[in-house]
Amino acid sequence: MKLLLDTHVFLWLITADPRLPASFLVVIRDPVNDVYLSAASVWEAVIKHGLGKLPLPAPPADYLPR
Repeated sequence: MKLLLDTHVFLWLITADPRLPASFLVVIRDPVNDVYLSAASVWEAVIKHGLGKLPLPAPPADYLPR
């Protein structure tokens, strides 16, 4: 299955946010599935971080690629 992660799902995934349902995590981590992220999601996260609406543990350029 091909999965395109929404921005908030991606952020919940990389921050281990408990709001991400366990069923989502199982599907995302299944090696049979292809997981994609839109460049627009990264752009959105960078903008929100710059506006102070998205706290991240490191600058977006360092944190998001990981």
